[in-house]
Amino acid sequence: MVRITTLGSDEATGRRSALLLPGVNYTAQAPLLYWSTAVLLSAGWHIRIADWEEGDRAHATPQDLIEHVFELNAAEGAGTLDLVVAKSLGTLALPRCIDENIAGVWLTPLLNRSEVAAALLTADRRHLAVGGTNDRHWIPEAVQGTAAELVSVEGADHALLHDDWRESMRTSNDIAERIAAHLASL
Repeated sequence: MVRITTLGSDEATGRRSALLLPGVNYTAQAPLLYWSTAVLLSAGWHIRIADWEEGDRAHATPQDLIEHVFELNAAEGAGTLDLVVAKSLGTLALPRCIDENIAGVWLTPLLNRSEVAAALLTADRRHLAVGGTNDRHWIPEAVQGTAAELVSVEGADHALLHDDWRESMRTSNDIAERIAAHLASL
């Protein structure tokens, strides 16, 4: 079952709206999305967070799941969507965001999937993609020439973690700072 939770007041007009899309076994409470949420809230964004149960069989493919989230978000009257922040599986939304001119923060995008790499290749500067050099899904050479900002985290895995917890915490902080700077540039 897919659920969408809203954070931040939507009473103020003109507030920018973001949709967070998790990964497989990587919810919005996990570090990358938790800190992304904190950055967005501190910048005054209205946030909608998608959540689904692992093993959800209501959707034939992962892409169907992502499309369902967008449909549910629209059906709940979310209004204009200005940004998508996605982790791993959630980055399957990248082609749709490019088509609909929605900015994005793509955490560990699945660049080994041709549709995701092709979309990121055509992305403009309103897109930020971050991946670890020890992640088989992070293939920055597949999107060489993109106008999107690409950040490779040396020695990080698919969760953007290192063997040393201290280095992982520094990396999380660096990524949150990079996201904050990116949001300020939008």
